[in-house]
Amino acid sequence: MLFNSYIFLFVFLPITLLGYYFLKKKLLQQWFLFFSSVAFYCYWSTTYVFLLFFTVILDFYIAKAIYNSKTQAQRKGLLLTSVIANLSILGFFKYYNFFVDSANGLVRLLGVGDAALPSLNLILPIGISFYTFQSMCYVIDVYRRTSDAHANLLSFAGYVTLFPHQISGPLVRHNKIVPQLESESTYVFQPDNFWRGCYFFIFGLAKKMMIADLIAAAVDPLIHNMPAASNLEALLAMLGYTFQLYFDFSGYSDMAVGLGLMMNIQFPQNFNSPYKSLSITEFWQRWHISLSAWLRDYLYISLGGNKTGKLNTYKNLLITMAVGGLWHGANWTYVVWGLFHGFALAIERFFKDRGWSVVRGKYLSWIWTFVLINIGWVFFRSPNFHIASIWLQKAFMLNSDRTWTLYHIALKHKDRFFVALGVAILAGFLAKNTWEFKFKPSFRNALILAFLFVICLTYMGEESPFLYFQF
Repeated sequence: MLFNSYIFLFVFLPITLLGYYFLKKKLLQQWFLFFSSVAFYCYWSTTYVFLLFFTVILDFYIAKAIYNSKTQAQRKGLLLTSVIANLSILGFFKYYNFFVDSANGLVRLLGVGDAALPSLNLILPIGISFYTFQSMCYVIDVYRRTSDAHANLLSFAGYVTLFPHQISGPLVRHNKIVPQLESESTYVFQPDNFWRGCYFFIFGLAKKMMIADLIAAAVDPLIHNMPAASNLEALLAMLGYTFQLYFDFSGYSDMAVGLGLMMNIQFPQNFNSPYKSLSITEFWQRWHISLSAWLRDYLYISLGGNKTGKLNTYKNLLITMAVGGLWHGANWTYVVWGLFHGFALAIERFFKDRGWSVVRGKYLSWIWTFVLINIGWVFFRSPNFHIASIWLQKAFMLNSDRTWTLYHIALKHKDRFFVALGVAILAGFLAKNTWEFKFKPSFRNALILAFLFVICLTYMGEESPFLYFQF
């Protein structure tokens, strides 16, 4: 079920909010929210919801066993059980065919035999990357003794399955959400939170419907036809996808925050104007903040972080970002995207260690960083390296037959594309983000939200999934 769909906006959400506040008793409200979240997931798949249940139950009881264990060996064995079980399920559904195809390709390349490993017709369980990481971090925290084991299975299940962040995050920590789900005040209607939630939700919806989707209508055909695209079209596709992805995913994150606030549940900020960054290091402090923090706290620090020498610090950055790239999808282009950012982070760290600057001056630093980000997104979006190579050559005018016409942007999309891209550039570079506006309920603000909501409804036709649903 999509947040930007009629059934969600006019059936699921009203019923959920009415039931949530109508029941009055906290335990009934907790159960109602849990079953609503399960129904939200089952709208997509009633089969794979049992994987979600398995993850919740497994990690809840393993964490409790770790908490009560008397020896370090027992604790470590239980932690490994959780990690292996979770990553095995994630690896099978998300990466089995990727590794099989890679192995078969290597066998054919080396000419050492026939490629015999079979591919399977697997459907990726939606949201599995997000809920697996969220559930695992709880077990790791209990193992590290930075958290107690939660006593209530319903509260933990409510945290993992909670529908606003169930599919595409943000990757919210259990110690931020479970206490809220156990607090009496969470289940009492609070008008200020509700209207602020409406603000986040509608502005997020506008980001998706009025900017990201209008850019995508022109950019997606260009990428699919990149070998025939002109240099100008390749450049516009690169710039367009950069903003399409940002407004699509930050729009989803804002909508998730808004839905949480409608139920008095506070989610953290996930984007902080990332294209204003003056370095790749700063970019990762502003982009998908919850994933960056997860990779830092549960992978980079576990590898040793920056505590084991400078060379190991650079190595740990590369490994962390490579894993972060692979987390996004089963394709070598994602790994290269991650390594690209890992190398950039390592180089910036190398220069910082010596008191140097990669680029001097605020504006040159911003231009340099934004160009690197765009190059990275080409690998992120391209289906293979061949398309990525063609795209980069054309975008940076490295091809021999340069052309500057618009062949492949349909007339019906052209005007909307340039308007949406212009708005995206101004908003991404100059405007405040949704978290920086101090929204206050008023008649004028209510009219603005109503106007934006109606405009979004006029664009709501065919299904338009959020880009991060595939991850």
